[in-house]
Amino acid sequence: MPTSVSVLVVGAGPSGLILALSLLQNGVSVRIIEKEVSHRVGERGAGIMPRTFEVHNLLGTLPDILNSATSIPSHRVYELPGGTKVTAEHNMMPYIEPTYHTPYANPMALGQNYLEEILRKHLKKYGVEVELATTLEKFEQYDNHVAAHLLKLVEGNATSEIVNFAYLVGADGAHSTVRKKLGLSFLGECIQEAYMKVGDIEMEERLDRKFWHFWGEPRSKMVFIRPSGQDPNVYNFIVSGDDNLINVTATSGRENLIQAIEEITGRKDLVFKDIRWISNYRPNVRMVDKFHVNRVFLAGDAAHCHSPSGGQGMNSSSQDAFNLGWKLALVAKGLAPPSLLDSYDEERLPVIAEMLNLTTKLYKTTRNASTKEEQAASWKRGTEFYMFSVNYRTSSFVIDDGASGEFVGPAYNLESATAARAGDRAPDAPELQQISPVREEKSLFQIFGSSYHTVLVFGGSTEEHKTVLEKLAVLPKESVKSVLVCPANKPNTITEGFDVVLVDTGGYAFEGYHIPKEGLHVVIVRPDGVVGARLTVLQNLDKYFSKIFL
Repeated sequence: MPTSVSVLVVGAGPSGLILALSLLQNGVSVRIIEKEVSHRVGERGAGIMPRTFEVHNLLGTLPDILNSATSIPSHRVYELPGGTKVTAEHNMMPYIEPTYHTPYANPMALGQNYLEEILRKHLKKYGVEVELATTLEKFEQYDNHVAAHLLKLVEGNATSEIVNFAYLVGADGAHSTVRKKLGLSFLGECIQEAYMKVGDIEMEERLDRKFWHFWGEPRSKMVFIRPSGQDPNVYNFIVSGDDNLINVTATSGRENLIQAIEEITGRKDLVFKDIRWISNYRPNVRMVDKFHVNRVFLAGDAAHCHSPSGGQGMNSSSQDAFNLGWKLALVAKGLAPPSLLDSYDEERLPVIAEMLNLTTKLYKTTRNASTKEEQAASWKRGTEFYMFSVNYRTSSFVIDDGASGEFVGPAYNLESATAARAGDRAPDAPELQQISPVREEKSLFQIFGSSYHTVLVFGGSTEEHKTVLEKLAVLPKESVKSVLVCPANKPNTITEGFDVVLVDTGGYAFEGYHIPKEGLHVVIVRPDGVVGARLTVLQNLDKYFSKIFL
């Protein structure tokens, strides 16, 4: 059945927007729908982890994000009763000096509504806009397409249509219609004793905006107030432990909310104005046991939800979408076998399972801390939460012929941050002098792209270079970029035919990828910034790409 648009994305949060943008950059047509009648307000999950900055670098959205995001400050804890005396300051995520290989080394804060606005702006460059007030009613799967039944509200009038798509992706949140229609399990637990009210409220500036502010105890009653980094009039809040808040909404019960905040904090001097957004929240820890059924996929909160501790949720959702995007694009364009899509489940399921374990353990540690020492320790975050360590080493779709024995590791593995083995993140390397096609200084992060594999060739002879190029020549055009990386202190006979030739003047590429001085070494970087293969045996070049391309 012919389809005019290849992929329907259901849900216009960060994961849906990132997936749509990734597909468009790969030349695949997209519609993205959102059941809400207007774009969501509310800062929600504001923490962006360093690994997600690398995703945005590949997408081309990073400059806009860095221009808007703010550093994550220290937290002030206040003495009770009274609520004005600072008893402790906790630097939850201490500053880490960027390196040549991790230029975006620190988490930052950007309200989710602002992030989504940036992503929508980039979608618009491709002529695509989010279709608001549009609901997926149901769908049917066939051998070669998905029939989606859509209902759209226009000025109060409902119109329906049935549209055929090659693929459908549900990025429609924890209450996902797509997941429910697929009949997938969503097993886990709801932490019943942890009822919270979260939202954004306008306030007069009575709190120092250079800090985040905390009163009480997470296991009983507490208030957390975070100044927005983008709107000087807005503060994000979390209030827990007061059952009177259950029925508070953005338009009613405001006095109950303010009364609860005043009672818990002891602060009568805080002047509150309008509630911008508010929601009930109980931490749920759940995930699906598969990320797709035939032509229908899940991403983000539709596939997993978790406690807010550790700031992994929106970041994991973004990385779901980016892992899927390039694979779905290749299959949709007929360049890759459908079996490539199985790697989405294979790679993301272990990561999400470990993320849920990490964040749940952190949440319970924070909630159950009773002494000052335990509370101070509970605020600290390890660098595993920066997500450089997320890896796909166990994937059957990556190859590392230089690894000894069974080369595996946990999905969050601190060694993976810098090891550059197959399945790890691909590190950056600056001070590369590009001598072909034009002379200019480059970094690897400027050369990697979201729509092609980058084949880095280190060392080797001219004959070996020719063999590499011959093997790459049979692969789909525009889907692979060949890059010869030459050492600065050793002359190299340049082989014609490489898309890019670089001289590693600073030595950071050889260092960052742990390349020995002798012999040929090939590193293949996938469109999602992951090392797909590390090779010394050229036959393995064919083996790797045989799973990627038809």
